[in-house]
Amino acid sequence: MLMWYADLLMGKTKYRYPDWSCTNESTQLTRASRKAKRLRGEQVTPQPVYSFHTPFHVKTDGKQWAIQADSSHGVWQATGIISSFFFLLFLFFSLVPFPNEGTIFFSILTGMVFLPLSISMYKTRAGGEDTWVVFDRTTGNVCFWKKNQKNSLTVPFEKANCYWIRVFRRGGITHSLHFMPTENLSNERHRWWQVHFGFAPQYEQAQFFWRVLTDFMDKSRPIPEVPGLIHQIRFVEKNGYTIEDLTEGGIEITEADFNEVAEEIQNDMAALDARLRRMIKPDQFSADRLIEFYEACPIYAKEDVLRTIVVKLKRWVKFLKGEDRMMDPAYRDFFTLKEYEAEMDKLSDFFFKIDEERRAALR
Repeated sequence: MLMWYADLLMGKTKYRYPDWSCTNESTQLTRASRKAKRLRGEQVTPQPVYSFHTPFHVKTDGKQWAIQADSSHGVWQATGIISSFFFLLFLFFSLVPFPNEGTIFFSILTGMVFLPLSISMYKTRAGGEDTWVVFDRTTGNVCFWKKNQKNSLTVPFEKANCYWIRVFRRGGITHSLHFMPTENLSNERHRWWQVHFGFAPQYEQAQFFWRVLTDFMDKSRPIPEVPGLIHQIRFVEKNGYTIEDLTEGGIEITEADFNEVAEEIQNDMAALDARLRRMIKPDQFSADRLIEFYEACPIYAKEDVLRTIVVKLKRWVKFLKGEDRMMDPAYRDFFTLKEYEAEMDKLSDFFFKIDEERRAALR
């Protein structure tokens, strides 16, 4: 009911997208930012190995990646709803037959509340989503877009840092992910270009997101295979297009195309899972083959593959503990105890190390 009232009063969310050419040239007149020292957080280092998907929404054409950051829409909408409540309340009392002083008093209050209500309605209907960060793989620049080119800041990617900051939210303590350049516009003294990207409860999550961005901005590396990016890459490969066709040739990937690729990815993951389960059967079991399989599988499937192998590996190793160590009974027809132990040692050295690195990042 409240959402229906908010949409009726304030209007639906309208997106004010950035000017995609804002990354073509760096801002000429800048000065070093002094506010980075005030950040009470940990500067993020890129994760050396991909481990799971980025949780952040991806808007990219393979050359540019736009991330919606802070939005004023919710603030203006909340202001408008609260203002409308007091406006109706004061309007009601201004119509009640009070003595002259009372009627005048409530009429003045009604007029005072009408001003923030009008501004809030205008702001939301004109477009409240107005803060973006645009990463450009071609130019190597990052644009902090704020309403228009004049109010925006464009710097080389190496002049921006990622921070993981502790915050208090309803329900407890969590962490948020922020992106901040080392420079400001030359005429600015008060604006803080600290852009909030979303919440990353785990430090490893922040590391992974930063790893994806750094790889995306490095032209010597392939485009990261993450949701959104991999969908568009698969679409152009499947239809004989190039990324340039999407960015400059007028070709569009429709929702139907996106869903079709998404279904193909799900089918691929199911096929990988079926293949993995065949590989861990006793008659096909090989530590070297499992390691090669993990290293060659797509990035978006690595987490599921790692989880499946580690669960099975812990069970296998459990049989080898204690004085009466023994192999899993199902493998007795294919391996001697010594051969079986050698296979388990090889798997443990490889997969437990990866799993331990992930767990350490979560603590």
